[in-house]
Parts: sequence; structure tokens; C-alpha cells
Amino acid sequence: MKKEWFARLNGLGINEVSNENMTIYFINEENVDEAVKDLSRKVKWDENWLIIGFEDETDDVIFINQLTGEVCTAYEFEKSWEVVSLFSSVNEFLKAYGY
Repeated sequence: MKKEWFARLNGLGINEVSNENMTIYFINEENVDEAVKDLSRKVKWDENWLIIGFEDETDDVIFINQLTGEVCTAYEFEKSWEVVSLFSSVNEFLKAYGY
């Protein structure tokens, strides 16, 4: 899914998306492994989660759950990741931001 996501993102030519609810800055493909390493310092990152960016105001991570296809956010809380599903699919996610 990693190659497909970044190919799609590159095809759209966007680095961020924004609406009245939040702004998300996308991570570059070459920075994914380093971001996962940094995030795993406190709490182990799930290998099925593909990090795609960060929310502007909270700096919470945005990722695709590769098992379900959902776009989610997560924040570290009491030595575990608290996950919130944002969109049921990548298509719904991009549609919400006009793509």
C-alpha cells in the first residue's frame, strides 16, 4: 500500500490538505521509516499502520490502517496508542478534502 499511496499523492501534487476541521501535512515517502522509528521510542508502532502525515495543530500522527483501509489518527496515552478512525477509506479521506 505504501507505493500506491505515495504514487497517488504525487499524482495529485499536494503536500497538505485542509478543511474547516483540520490541516494535515503529508510526510515524504523517504521519511516514513525515520518517523516510525521516532514514534516507536515511547510506544511500539503497529506494523500495519502506514504513516502518511501529521495534524497541524496537535501534531497527532495520521495513518492508513493497512488491514482495514481506514484513515486514522493516533496519540500516545499511558504507554499505548489511542486510535481514532477519521475516514473509512483513502477515497473518503481525499474526497473530504476536495480530491
